[in-house]
Amino acid sequence: GGLALGAFVHFRGVAAFYLSGSHDRARVCKRVWMPAPAAAPLIVASTSFRPRPQRRVGPRVGGRSRVGDGMGASCSTSGATSAAPPDVITTAAGQKFERIPPAEDGGKIVVALGKFDAMHRGHAELARRASKMGAPILMSFGGMAEVLGWEEKLPVVAPEDRARVLEMWKAACEGKTVREHVIPFADIRRMSPEEFVSTLKDIGVGGVVAGANYRFGFKAAGTADTLKDLGEKLGVDVSIVDLLPANEPGDEGVYPAGYENTPQVSSTRVRACLAAGDVEQAARLLGRHHSLVLRVAGAGVDGRFPTSAATNQYPAIGRYAAIVVGADGGRTPTTAEVTDREIVLEGWGETNGGNDDANVCVEFVGPAADA
Repeated sequence: GGLALGAFVHFRGVAAFYLSGSHDRARVCKRVWMPAPAAAPLIVASTSFRPRPQRRVGPRVGGRSRVGDGMGASCSTSGATSAAPPDVITTAAGQKFERIPPAEDGGKIVVALGKFDAMHRGHAELARRASKMGAPILMSFGGMAEVLGWEEKLPVVAPEDRARVLEMWKAACEGKTVREHVIPFADIRRMSPEEFVSTLKDIGVGGVVAGANYRFGFKAAGTADTLKDLGEKLGVDVSIVDLLPANEPGDEGVYPAGYENTPQVSSTRVRACLAAGDVEQAARLLGRHHSLVLRVAGAGVDGRFPTSAATNQYPAIGRYAAIVVGADGGRTPTTAEVTDREIVLEGWGETNGGNDDANVCVEFVGPAADA
């Protein structure tokens, strides 16, 4: 959800900490078109998909934040420089947070703020801008759905696939590794804008990047201008990034009821495209083909996966030209058929070479030739 570059979420009037741009509540979409500059070139992944089993994560202790490798989870450090115990700081309000581990090169920690569900072109631009200022980190806020009573949804990007996407961004980020840091939403939801920025500084943040419609703080009190003013006051560098227009000629389609056709690149727009089966437009928004990660356990020998095997959002019912990405970097063209009960990879049983990996990664390229 959320519709700014950082996939900012509007909490529908809930008295809570807001991170919002345009709101993401469901509504019927209308035809929208606006001219836009040429889309960024589509990245065809050169990195391999390295399946890993889902890690079971224990409950958060003591209101601490964790560097993480997936949305909404608190987990062990990803990309940390050492296995040393975390450095825990206590704020003036008595809350405990873990300090962000330093960058390997000792550079200034710069966080891009957002929800980062789809990891789309706008998010990549935030990471690129952060990399110009220092050591880039995507900072998100876990457990929002649980705290606010929202319906849980499959993520747009599978937790197992986020590292691969970040690796694809590396070249545009001056060769720097983009890390992720997840703070429990419950720990910051009632902070004032100044308390929030002060907490960021306390945990080691030296710079912040956000989209132009970024809102934050209790009752959405803070704007992008507020963030710049607080940065100047507290000694934190702030960079605000303009939103990226989403539409190109041919992208003005009507999407299913309940999905918003936002005029800017957004996770909500990506979800709408997938729900409509428009994987080609989704690819233009993402800057790469949409990838689906399926758990191999329980799959039939004929390449039939129950939809419950999907770890992230799959496209609408239909037949698609697709590519299976192997752990060795191999790319095998196939046809993927999505039904209301299963996802079928034609020929997968014969071509997977006895693949015993925990997961299989499938890129959706476009409609199948016979669709």
